[in-house]
Amino acid sequence: MCFIFYMNMVFPQASKQEIGTIGLKKNAIYATLGVYVGEFYVTFLGNYERLILQFPRSFVQSMWIRVGAGPWAWWSSNGWNYTSTLSVLTGRKNTHLELGSGVLFSYNSYNKKFEPLAGNSHLAGNLGFRFQKPGGSFIFRTGIGWPEFMYLSFGICF
Repeated sequence: MCFIFYMNMVFPQASKQEIGTIGLKKNAIYATLGVYVGEFYVTFLGNYERLILQFPRSFVQSMWIRVGAGPWAWWSSNGWNYTSTLSVLTGRKNTHLELGSGVLFSYNSYNKKFEPLAGNSHLAGNLGFRFQKPGGSFIFRTGIGWPEFMYLSFGICF
């Protein structure tokens, strides 16, 4: 005689009070379009971001690391941007102030070498607004930065 015991686990929906404690999802993929009309500069970056630290009771909510790559065009030159930044987010709800800094390597297709786009600096950075709902799957970013100048980003979190 054989007895089979089967246990069915049920997971109830989270209450509204529990949803408020859910943090941001750890991964984000988004596309960024950056423009500077005065110099006829445009760049398009594909980005991957990973949450590396969370601060549950601090003004700084989380710390992220980002890598991105994409083409750029400026007057008669063009090439590719490769960037990596460390960013911090403030705010606990849907809207966040985003501050980032890092490195930028720009490949110039005309000269066929890596060189800074401006001056002698390989620095990257941004200051912007970010909409990312805790537990949500949508991300929207806008602000100013380098190499993007004025930028808009749309993507998903998972």
